[in-house]
Amino acid sequence: MKNLIAFSLVFLMVSCSKKTVAQENVVQENLKVAPYDTVAIDSFSAGATTVDIARKIRVSSLQYQDSLRQNLNKLEAEKRTLAEKTEKEKFEKKLEEEKKKADALKIKNQKVKTQPEVPKIEKTKNP
Repeated sequence: MKNLIAFSLVFLMVSCSKKTVAQENVVQENLKVAPYDTVAIDSFSAGATTVDIARKIRVSSLQYQDSLRQNLNKLEAEKRTLAEKTEKEKFEKKLEEEKKKADALKIKNQKVKTQPEVPKIEKTKNP
């Protein structure tokens, strides 16, 4: 009886074990990179070029280079105008502050001038 129970337990363990060796081989087969270009292109037609060569041709064209220069010039012009605008604003703020100070001084001077002068009292003897 004990032999029968032990035999059935061993049989269940062997029959229910996972087979990982076969699954690992399948995963390794899927990870292989194809030895040929898989980009969907009409690469078999006459005069066809690959994507890399077409990109190099497009980048080296004069029209592309000119458009890059124009974009660069636009960016530089925007930076210059922004810098000029900020400088102008700073200058205007400085002028306003100076104007306020000058107005404050004028008002202060006017107050001093508008106040009546008090004559000094001198002691004199009456003859």
